[in-house]
Amino acid sequence: MSRVRRTVLATIAAVASATMLAACGSSNNGSGNNDSGSNAVKAPTKQTNNNVNGMAATARTAIKPGGTMTWALSQVIPNFNYYEVDGTLLDNINVINALLPRPFHYSASGVPSVNTDYFTSITKTSRSPQTIEYKINPKAKWSDGTPITWEDLKDLWASTNGKNSKYNISGSQGWENIASVTRGADDQDAIVKYATPFTDWQSLFDPLVPKSLTATPNAFNKSWIAKPAVTAGPFKWGKVDKTAKSYTIVKDPNWWGQPALLNSITFVAYNDPSAAIQAVGSGDLDYDDITFGDEVGNVQAAKGYKGVQIRQAGSNIYRQFTLNTKDPILSDEKVRQAVILGVNRKAITQALIGKLGGSPTPLQNHFFMKNQAAYQETCGDYCNYDAAKAKALLEGDGWTLKNGYYEKNGKQLALTITIPSQTPNSKSEAEIAQSTLKAAGIKLTLSTVPGDDFFAKYIDPGKFQLTTFTWIGTPWPVGGALSIFRYNPKSAGQNYGFGGSTAINTMLAKASTAASTDEENTLANDASKAMWSNAGWLPLYQKPQATAVKAGLVNIGAYGFADIRYQDIGYKA
Repeated sequence: MSRVRRTVLATIAAVASATMLAACGSSNNGSGNNDSGSNAVKAPTKQTNNNVNGMAATARTAIKPGGTMTWALSQVIPNFNYYEVDGTLLDNINVINALLPRPFHYSASGVPSVNTDYFTSITKTSRSPQTIEYKINPKAKWSDGTPITWEDLKDLWASTNGKNSKYNISGSQGWENIASVTRGADDQDAIVKYATPFTDWQSLFDPLVPKSLTATPNAFNKSWIAKPAVTAGPFKWGKVDKTAKSYTIVKDPNWWGQPALLNSITFVAYNDPSAAIQAVGSGDLDYDDITFGDEVGNVQAAKGYKGVQIRQAGSNIYRQFTLNTKDPILSDEKVRQAVILGVNRKAITQALIGKLGGSPTPLQNHFFMKNQAAYQETCGDYCNYDAAKAKALLEGDGWTLKNGYYEKNGKQLALTITIPSQTPNSKSEAEIAQSTLKAAGIKLTLSTVPGDDFFAKYIDPGKFQLTTFTWIGTPWPVGGALSIFRYNPKSAGQNYGFGGSTAINTMLAKASTAASTDEENTLANDASKAMWSNAGWLPLYQKPQATAVKAGLVNIGAYGFADIRYQDIGYKA
């Protein structure tokens, strides 16, 4: 999927064909203890390269009400239920965040504040047991006229906690820690009590969905395939055009908050990122996140378009190779380690983003971005490309070099990397890996598949050996990455290659239940060290975020860890 990424759902990761959301799974955690105080707001992140005005922030009074905008997606959305495994996509969250409640707003550095359109307060009322009280705005209601109540929270938890396998969830992390969701003083008061502490509790219930969606497995899995049936935002569902591969949302006159400035937003799916950027140039598109696909080429193209601005910000986006540990060859940890050593990530990084300026280096951590305070190089013996060490590992594992490639028991060490079509980044990364792995005696063949089929027919069912795509992190280091990295031998979820181990699971569990953010960060870095040796995932590089936006269209652009306030998007007067 050219530019999709399954998103980490606040606790699920987002991946972009990028991307959630997951990963999905990195964080903006800085130092600071989030164990006390109202709302337990975390310390701001050290984001030295973040352009806080990448969104072209503009006061509502300076914007002319009315008008429409067109927004590029990277694929047709298979399911609008973000918690269902097929719906955990960045493209989907970009649509439904205009339609559904979110508990918190986020600053450019990822610091949360209560979203008072939906909740008058969200407070940690007890440390032991960890208890959070959500007081719902009495004005908040669903588009079918029913009020938003504590039961919406209760039923979302019940459907995503993993106890009923008939719900096709992307992940249960965080939800499974909850012991109960009960009614407080009234129907607009939800009391969430945890059996096991969850450090990143603020990531849950984001977005909140109506209990009609979570009432039964069939409703959860299938009722939002065509469209979100019930909404509660400044916009509501308008129409779908299957021929144009577009979805239109329209201003909701029943919205109780500040009214949307735009009359409508139309999202258009482009499987080819180059076609999307060309549509910006021709005026057919008003907004395109050009971080995905050929970012360098997209930025260069956009610079030549009249009436188009390039807006940039510090990124929560990264590229990663995933190795399928269920594969007969890659089930051998030594082989996986040799692959990790045999991929020249420095060459990939320079080739893919070096032309954007600076001296980019590979990402050496599974959880944190390099502009985040908790970032450390956890890669140890796997930091650098080393073909000789890769060969030594293979020979110690019983492989013999023959005609340039290793063999064992008469079988050549030949692997295939599955990539989506019309995605230049994936192709370039795979070709560089092919070349450098050859020097390590490992044969790599590229297999290109249709973008719309990439996840559904290949990645989700595990029909790959290696693959590469984009993950988008969340403000939650461990909670936002558990679905990517936690090992479950029976169900991949977003851990598509079944990487990890029970020992790493234990480390992740300790991190996710840590008493403070500082402790969580330390434990996450310890887990990352173990994950390099496990060699189920190979972080490549952090991507800067760049967007091409029609001049005059404001409060939209490169957002990094910030949230988009859809009701404030519009054209300067």
